[in-house]
Amino acid sequence: MTERKREHFPPTLNTWIGAKLRDGTLGRGEVNRHVMEAYEGPLRIYLLGTSWRTLGEPEDIINGFLADRLDREEFFEKWRGSGKRLRHWLINALHFYLKELWRRDKRHDAASLNASADEVDDAPGVFDRELDRSWARSVVSAACRDAQATCQADGLEDHWRLFLRHHMDGVSYRQCAVEFGVDPKRCAVMVRTASTRFREAMQERLRKDGVPEVELDAELAHLQEVIS
Repeated sequence: MTERKREHFPPTLNTWIGAKLRDGTLGRGEVNRHVMEAYEGPLRIYLLGTSWRTLGEPEDIINGFLADRLDREEFFEKWRGSGKRLRHWLINALHFYLKELWRRDKRHDAASLNASADEVDDAPGVFDRELDRSWARSVVSAACRDAQATCQADGLEDHWRLFLRHHMDGVSYRQCAVEFGVDPKRCAVMVRTASTRFREAMQERLRKDGVPEVELDAELAHLQEVIS
């Protein structure tokens, strides 16, 4: 099978999430680990930008939220039926969780709850952009790990190193070719191969966030915009 035709990552959202959930406890655990890895940091940064941060330590709040919601049997089924990006579904769920925490704290009354909720809801665009920026960075970092792993598995370590040298360090193809002892044209081909792996990894991360196949390119462009 040619490299072009190989599938390095699961092709659809339902293939991965659906299959894992059908695997029972072990599969659900893998889905939960993915969510915690991909979203704990962005959710914490999101929380710090709102008035809800006064409820307690942000790390404790987010860990408590993820533990509570991810333990609910119907959590992912409801998300899959919502049509929302997973990060936006998590934000909605986080708001409900924060209100629950607020109600449990006897120091606060209903009026202060409504005031705090209104403060958050009045400026969703600001917080959404910050969430997207943080999430985009986590996606890039995770996609790099994924792509590096597929390159290593297929004996393409130099391809990945050249990719990092050229795209991350800004070194020209000519200089990369000298450093790695390869022909400049061969160097460009190797970088493109690793670039394809990275793009596939990015797309798979986006699929897991609920991005439809036809919207992947637009979402990639959006992430590039918010992270720059």
